[in-house]
Amino acid sequence: MREIDKELNKLLKGKPRKVLDKLRKDSEVNGFLEQANDLAILRLGYNDHGIMHSKIVACNALKIFEILQAKGFQPNIVKEGNGNLNDARIIILTGAYLHDIGCAISRENHELFGVILAVPIIKRILGKFYKPFELARITSLISEAIACHMGECQATSLEAKIVEVADGTDITKGRARIPFHIGIADIHKFSALAIEKVAIKEGKKKPLKIEILMDNPAGIFQAEETLLKKIRDAKFEEFVEVIAKIKGEKEVKYL
Repeated sequence: MREIDKELNKLLKGKPRKVLDKLRKDSEVNGFLEQANDLAILRLGYNDHGIMHSKIVACNALKIFEILQAKGFQPNIVKEGNGNLNDARIIILTGAYLHDIGCAISRENHELFGVILAVPIIKRILGKFYKPFELARITSLISEAIACHMGECQATSLEAKIVEVADGTDITKGRARIPFHIGIADIHKFSALAIEKVAIKEGKKKPLKIEILMDNPAGIFQAEETLLKKIRDAKFEEFVEVIAKIKGEKEVKYL
């Protein structure tokens, strides 16, 4: 947890960093995310959907954003003249941090339940930084990121697309360790346990490259069924190349 907190701290400064600090310390946010994890792991036997997952997704989403914006790709809030890059960082951070909050209620349709739970929190936390008109626009974009992260609703903003793809990058063995050790095992857990690391880098053929490093081919299932599915659902293929590097075997190039 400390390592991911350090990474987040390095990625953010100014107003976005203040928002991060408020999200981390907020009792309501932490309560909903802990409940989401209990439902996901203890009741359903799924992978981690709690605070650690939220922080990893937020960190990876911000990494993706920084690479794309450095290469000239504008987030929609900037492109449409409604905000600046720091506003985009706040949208991506908050959307990623709260994307699974709806699991506190139900796994089914959790992205829509998530919007219901998140909007009052967004208004309470971000209301200290934005006037009502600006806050309405920011809240809409954050809500889009939450509502669209499962691909059932089509993400139309770059901010929401980034959050959806970042959600698919948390597929390493750490996410499966808890449910696996309490006796719940399926292909998702075995596949995640094969994945050592997901690296987000600048690409050569495309702006972004995601490398999946795995011990054995079991990790291919997670790569294809989680990350690649979200990339395709978000219509993000133009931005990213995906490579799976399997120990002792030839790498697999997807996009």
